[in-house]
Amino acid sequence: MSGAKHILFINEFFHPDICASAAVAWDHLVRIARLRPEFRITVIAGRRAWHDSTILYPQTEEIEGLRIVRVNRPLVGRRGLLRRVMGFAVFEQNAVRAARQLDRVDLVIATTAPPQGASIAAKIARKRDCPYVYKVLDLYPDLAATLGRVAEGAILHRRWLARDTKLMDRAARVVCIGRQMADRIGRLRNINPDKVVTIHDGFDPSRLEDIDPLPGAFRQECHAGGKFVVQYAGNMGLSHPFETIMAAAAALAEEDDIQFQFIGGGPQRSYIHAHLPRNGLLIDYQPAERLGQVLSAANVGLISQHAEMYDKALPYKVYGIFAAGRPTIFVGNRRSEIADWVTRYQTGVCVEQGRTDLLISAIRDIKGDPAKAAEMGRAARRLADALLHSRTAAEAWAGLIDRVLDESAPRC
Repeated sequence: MSGAKHILFINEFFHPDICASAAVAWDHLVRIARLRPEFRITVIAGRRAWHDSTILYPQTEEIEGLRIVRVNRPLVGRRGLLRRVMGFAVFEQNAVRAARQLDRVDLVIATTAPPQGASIAAKIARKRDCPYVYKVLDLYPDLAATLGRVAEGAILHRRWLARDTKLMDRAARVVCIGRQMADRIGRLRNINPDKVVTIHDGFDPSRLEDIDPLPGAFRQECHAGGKFVVQYAGNMGLSHPFETIMAAAAALAEEDDIQFQFIGGGPQRSYIHAHLPRNGLLIDYQPAERLGQVLSAANVGLISQHAEMYDKALPYKVYGIFAAGRPTIFVGNRRSEIADWVTRYQTGVCVEQGRTDLLISAIRDIKGDPAKAAEMGRAARRLADALLHSRTAAEAWAGLIDRVLDESAPRC
């Protein structure tokens, strides 16, 4: 094993966390380890759980051929910007320190969780004289400017953009999780286009296998009965507006055969709670092993995205809805790649933010035509299996790692 290539992956959260970046990293890295048994893969992540920062995971673990090293970060919550920035800084310091304790490193891969993940990778790669790959989950500072967290064009924004662009330029590859994100980088940053690639995160459908001894238990717990369930499951972040969805839910509040489910947490949970209709349920995050039960309880899955986010992020929850074989209603920009999938493969309906009338019509149309709804669900699963499987993503990542390692190998 001494000659094995050592791949270091850095992400603020990792298995068994339920957040998207942790789930994706787990899906991919386990598969890459099987595809390339000659690799040694180490993960550096934070010890605190994403959904409950009072939970601490073991400092070191060996799972499925991966070595996991978890470092401390302060208990800062997910709301206060300044406290989060402080938490990111502590994670960076501890991640760099942990990397010093490792033996030879041949490649560093880091994500935008935390936002300065590429900076961490660059520092480690410079010390180890090896390349790094920058994986863009959310495009910063573009996303922060859209959400009003920084003023576009202000000195902080300009410096952040310049630094991030430099990190992209120095990376061996910049991997985007969405085609529109890669296109935006190509339009607005002077990065070698050969460096920028798209690898969709994908999803492992085996995560939806029903291990609950009572089929349909989650639906029963929600007293859904024979109701038509409109479900939003996942992060309720600032990039996922709920005004249109809550307005539609309010308009349909008197239709007792419809139930709205809002499952998860995040900054907008309080808004949902304040506007919850009489036929709505607000439900906490469910354990990962219940994901199949949760998604199968829906008759239609909702995805909401800020209209200006279409080329800065790609909500992970879309993959689970597709894999569960459920019709999709996407509330967002029609220029989004999700809108393209939904329209091209006829997996559901796209509605622009603010068009409450169209969202109500879409819900009623899908509810009123069970045969069409079933075909949408089958189309969604076909799309998931053919193009958006985590197996496909892992194979693409393994090939990319091979190329980067080959390019960095000394030539005689």
